[in-house]
Amino acid sequence: MQKIGLNSFQLKFIALLFMTLDNVDILLNQEPFPYYHIFSRFVGALFAYLLVQGFFHTSDRTKYFIRLAAAGIIMWGGNKLVAYLTGNDAPIGHSMFLTLAAGFGAMWVFEWSRKQAETIQSKLVAFTAGAIICVMAMMYTEGGFYIIPVIAASYFLYKKRWLLCLILIAIGAVLAFTSLTYNSSGEIEWELFFAVNCDWAMVSVIPFILLYNGRPGPRNGFSKWMFYVYYPLHIWVFTVIGTFLQ
Repeated sequence: MQKIGLNSFQLKFIALLFMTLDNVDILLNQEPFPYYHIFSRFVGALFAYLLVQGFFHTSDRTKYFIRLAAAGIIMWGGNKLVAYLTGNDAPIGHSMFLTLAAGFGAMWVFEWSRKQAETIQSKLVAFTAGAIICVMAMMYTEGGFYIIPVIAASYFLYKKRWLLCLILIAIGAVLAFTSLTYNSSGEIEWELFFAVNCDWAMVSVIPFILLYNGRPGPRNGFSKWMFYVYYPLHIWVFTVIGTFLQ
């Protein structure tokens, strides 16, 4: 019997469509319409949530982690190369693979602490190591300041979907509060809040989480490698075309 809802592949495909919309300014060298970034803020959070699902469902965590880390390193190098060849630094900030790899690594350490560490001391050391990985990733990886908390919340609240949604609302509220900026008259800069500092809109991931039916979707080479190939490729292609259109 087929479960109602969307499987992991379908959700990733939707996320890639909105990711493309989010990066179209690289292609056009301008924003296609005001406030358009707000519609795609759920993308990073959705990939974070699906990463946790993959962590628990994969048959080989080592290969999964290596795949993420390798993709992150390749994209980092590719971004540098494309920026050098085009003189356009647009791709430099894009490397969510490294964020996801760090989150995956932190979950792995937490899982070892919870289920394999035999002493209180080893549990504390492992948990502390996982926390340090999270903090470092929040500071130094793309979108880490909100993607890593989503990964952590999704991991510790695995199979507690409604409670997770409440936590995500809380994370969004914190992001919204810290995103407020004021002009010299003490008034809130609402345009910046909705057009630039709009990561609080990651709460729009909640409907997609509730629609997830727990199924992976098709298992083939295309579904496995689609994200790994399309994500860096569309950034690089947009950068090259956008450079010629300047």
